[in-house]
Amino acid sequence: MIPPLSARVGHDAAVRRLKGLSEQLAVVQEQISTGKRLQKPGDDAIAFARIAALRRADRGSDVQRLAMDSASARLVASEVALAGIAELAVRAKELALAGRNGTLNAGDRSVLALEVRELLAAARGLAETRGPDGEALFAGVGAGAAYTDDAEGLAAWAGLGTPPQIAVIGRSIPVGITGPEAFGVTAPLDPLAPLPDPEMPPPPRQRNLFDSLAHLAASLMETRPVFVDAAMDESIAAVDDHVDRLAGAQALLGARAARLEAETNRLDNSQLALQSSLSRLEDTDMTEAIARLDRLSVVLEAAQASFARVSRLSLWDDIR
Repeated sequence: MIPPLSARVGHDAAVRRLKGLSEQLAVVQEQISTGKRLQKPGDDAIAFARIAALRRADRGSDVQRLAMDSASARLVASEVALAGIAELAVRAKELALAGRNGTLNAGDRSVLALEVRELLAAARGLAETRGPDGEALFAGVGAGAAYTDDAEGLAAWAGLGTPPQIAVIGRSIPVGITGPEAFGVTAPLDPLAPLPDPEMPPPPRQRNLFDSLAHLAASLMETRPVFVDAAMDESIAAVDDHVDRLAGAQALLGARAARLEAETNRLDNSQLALQSSLSRLEDTDMTEAIARLDRLSVVLEAAQASFARVSRLSLWDDIR
């Protein structure tokens, strides 16, 4: 016997209800297993678009953070190298003051000159310190050595341009310091100047740190009384200026490192806010999802039991 139309309609409606409950149950189970509330754009188109935008911003922040970490490592390496050179300069100043003592003989000054040459070699070595990416820290954007010897045998900066910069919101931060900024510049000789008087000390000359140390070593080896005092006075003044310049360079690097640290903290807070927004949009609320799963399971079981009872249309049931 064909069931009446009303019975078939009720049967189909019950089947659709069971199917809908099963699909809802499957969705909640997937949300719990994956930990994600949204599985496809159709679940919530607006939220899905917002999640995509937040993920792009988060990936951009990751790239920026890598660049800032590299910049921070370069600044730290520059600070360490500069601190070492500053210690050498302070020691050179002590030796210069000791060498100015008129009670020292030529042998004593030669011992001091030997130590100054060792300080010079150590300072030149530190000036060629390489950063985490293999670049010379004091060569600006140059790819080679920071310093080479010129035609006069003096240390000449071989770098190029200014230090690399990292772009942050609204400004750029130089990542390091160049050799001329940290160690000064040697003034070139004036080709039109008259020849020096061999009987008189030459006039003072502006020199970079390395040339000043070389001049100090030569001054300590000077044997002509008239030249000794003038050369030592010039060397002491030059080294003293370099100690002050190096202190200023260290302060400059420290200020740049502090700015970079502040930007890093800002970026960290921004990423934390992004992650929090992403979590609110896409992560499953486990407490709510488990409660919903239990509720749907009970409703589905009850609906299945009810459907089984209503659908008993067998002839044998009617006979009994």
